[in-house]
Amino acid sequence: MPYFAGPVPAILLAGVLLVALLLWLVRGRRHPGPRLHGAEGIDREELEEAEREVRELEGGHPPDGERLGDDWGPGTGRPRPPTRL
Repeated sequence: MPYFAGPVPAILLAGVLLVALLLWLVRGRRHPGPRLHGAEGIDREELEEAEREVRELEGGHPPDGERLGDDWGPGTGRPRPPTRL
């Protein structure tokens, strides 16, 4: 049983969908988003202070490539199968 018995209902449905798409694209935004508030939205001094604090906390750790267990992700070999005891 077809949903549309001819070209007229299909054209009407396409028109309704097109109007709905256009209304959705031109609708007013409720929330403009974080990047649309202007350049003064970010407190640069507070950001730099937080970055310094993170660098100080990470100072005692070895670089990423030298930590045990970090050999995972794309490009790594398959793990060894378990050995039988």
